[in-house]
Parts: sequence; structure tokens; C-alpha cells
Amino acid sequence: MLGIPVGLIVFGAGEWATHKYLLHGLGRSRESRLSFHYHDHHQAVRRNGGYDPAYEGPVWSTPTQAREAIGLAIVGLAHVPLFPVAPFYTSTVWYCLWRYRRDHRRAHLDPAWARDHLPHHYDHHMGDQDKNFGVAWSWFDVLARTREVFVGTPKERAIHAKHAARAETASSGAALRAQRRNPLRRLLQRVT
Repeated sequence: MLGIPVGLIVFGAGEWATHKYLLHGLGRSRESRLSFHYHDHHQAVRRNGGYDPAYEGPVWSTPTQAREAIGLAIVGLAHVPLFPVAPFYTSTVWYCLWRYRRDHRRAHLDPAWARDHLPHHYDHHMGDQDKNFGVAWSWFDVLARTREVFVGTPKERAIHAKHAARAETASSGAALRAQRRNPLRRLLQRVT
């Protein structure tokens, strides 16, 4: 039974370190094989308010999902030899991998759910992207002092206001462009 807390500790530390040092450290370089996370995933999520269309469809349908699943599968398979000697530890790690996949996918398909149920991950994407590296849990961020709250802060309200204003400008600009392209509408405007 000691394997359960050990598995949770190992998974939390491993998830945090992988996210911070590999996906955000090495992944910052465009030449890195890990750059998909920092550049593609983070840009899509920021642009879409937490939503990432790469998480739609089956796991093999996009490179983002496939790469994430391959990484999780490698960790899971690496633990197979430990199962006979540490079944509680191994089962806990496998559960954590499954939960990570389930929650991370849902977070990027339903940002409102993420804001309510995984605020630390929402904080990571929408707030400071160099904080809050835990996805399944935030406790290792608290230990490592990389936990920074964004949800419910004035900073979040300001960013939402900025996005709302940008969306309003874009929609009114699109309507104006459509109006200019429609010769009948221009003719009616001159007449009235």
C-alpha cells in the first residue's frame, strides 16, 4: 500500500519536471522535437481562450494528441516490469497517466470545465505560461513554488475584457467589410 503515495509523488514530480524542463525548456527552440507543445499547443490555446482544436477526434488524428499519447504510453510501458514487485505503485502511476490524458483532453475541449475543475492548468495557459506545470494536480507546483493563481484575479478580468473588445472589433470590422463588398447595400445606402 505504500506504493500508492510513492506513485503519486513520483508522478507529480515527473509530470512537473517533464513539463517544465522538456516541453517548456527544450521545447522553446523551434528546432526541438518537443517544440510542438510550447509553440503549437500553447499558441492555439491562447488564441482560442483555452480551447485547442487539436484535441478533437481520435488520439491519432493530430500530431499534438499522438505525441502526447506516445509519451504517456512510453512511461506506462516503462513501468510494466515493476508490476510484479510493486503492483500498487505501478497501478497508481498507470491511473495517473490515464487521468492526465482524460483531464488534459477535456480541459482543451471544454475550457469552462477546465477553469472550474483544473484551475491550475487553466492558470498555466491563460496566465503565466512559465508557472503551474502540473496538469493532474497542482501540489508539486506548490512545493516547487511555481503555483500562481490566475483564475478570479484582476489580471484574468483584464485579459477577458481585452479579448471581448478584440472580438467586438473583429465582428464589427467583418460586418463593415461585408457591407463594403455588397454593391446593392452600397447603392441602398446612397439612396436613403
